[in-house]
Amino acid sequence: AQLEIARQNHVAGLAALALFSNENSQRLLDKGVAAFGPYTLHFAEIAKQLSEPERRDVMVAEFMKMLIRSLIKDSYDLVSDYCDATGQVEDLKLREWYRFARLIRNALARGSRFEFTTFDKGLALPVSWKSRTIDGTLDGKPLDLAFFGYVESWALFLEIRGFAGRLH
Repeated sequence: AQLEIARQNHVAGLAALALFSNENSQRLLDKGVAAFGPYTLHFAEIAKQLSEPERRDVMVAEFMKMLIRSLIKDSYDLVSDYCDATGQVEDLKLREWYRFARLIRNALARGSRFEFTTFDKGLALPVSWKSRTIDGTLDGKPLDLAFFGYVESWALFLEIRGFAGRLH
């Protein structure tokens, strides 16, 4: 159930991205607000950024990074915690995507930057999944959308969700 919520949140975020490119949404955002408790946030700033192509591109890329971070961290942590609580960690570690997902999750949690531990350097590298390889040369380097973007994040989520569906 929690993985389904992570999936729904990601899809809702993708819908927001689609709306950002619609010129009608800029007019709505210009007048829109979010009010909660004593706070009111006006969306005119977002409408302005969307009207300027260079700023829009940066905003969309950062928004997508946030969606990827949320999808992968949440799904990885949910499955890892469940496996830990139910004694299924060894089965998790046998998955071909596990080490790759662990390193991606850690990079996302560290400001989208690879920072390898001594363990990573000694035992886990290099790690390959699909057409991507993480090796020691990435230590200290940013995790960017060209390496792990829309397609890769969704494919990894599907692998994690598929594994979770077989857990007992």
